[in-house]
Amino acid sequence: MKTVHFLLPLFLAVPVTLSAQKPDLNALIQQGAMGGVTMVEDNDPFEPNEFIGSFTMVMHSYKNGNEEKDSPMTIRLFSKADMVLMWPEVKEKGMQEMKMLTDLKGKWQYTMMTDDKGKRTAMKMRKMKLVMPEEADANGKEPEVVRTGETRMIDGHTCHQYVFTNEDGTWRGWVAEGMATPFTDMTRSMGGGKGQLKATPGGVNGFPLESEFTSADGKERVVVHTRDLKMGSVDEKVFSLQGYDVMEMPVMNFGGR
Repeated sequence: MKTVHFLLPLFLAVPVTLSAQKPDLNALIQQGAMGGVTMVEDNDPFEPNEFIGSFTMVMHSYKNGNEEKDSPMTIRLFSKADMVLMWPEVKEKGMQEMKMLTDLKGKWQYTMMTDDKGKRTAMKMRKMKLVMPEEADANGKEPEVVRTGETRMIDGHTCHQYVFTNEDGTWRGWVAEGMATPFTDMTRSMGGGKGQLKATPGGVNGFPLESEFTSADGKERVVVHTRDLKMGSVDEKVFSLQGYDVMEMPVMNFGGR
């Protein structure tokens, strides 16, 4: 199966597709229909999240040694067994505040928006999932992940360094071993089937509190930092739709079978 950019699930593209008025839902969904990827309605059995808690993720993107215009991107995440809320930080003046809520049990996804006058609306859609094309590796094996033996203390957690290299580039992560990772839950909640979108390389068991991906040609680099990590139950009010005008949108299958 084709390896997908680590820590770059579909939701990270969402903020750049928003206008000051409303999100372009077609543009969002069509991103999942490129390169042989299809998007269909998610009818898989409910599977609870492994990570319960919250954190802030800050992602810096560089191209040719320079930090890109929209960098850094900051996203807050809140997770309980059956719901995930992602809250990107809005930087541009005039853009609406936006949150993305996924109901894993009910199979619904909500785009929750608040305009500059405080009006709240939410677009409700059936939960979709991405179907990735199968691509066999030349030797039928996953590339090797190396645990270097180096450690670093990050926010009170002892983290071990892992390094993974393939034809796309090199991923280096400082991993809190044994800690439930939220990234598989995140990709699954935003459309990735289990095992189809990889947030960490195979063989890494834990939560990467810091990571860096460098493309094979050295032109692109992505650095991710996790902050404000809190493990355990989240206030139920975080997942509430109270005060929002909810509008249900039709199901749109792109490349579905």
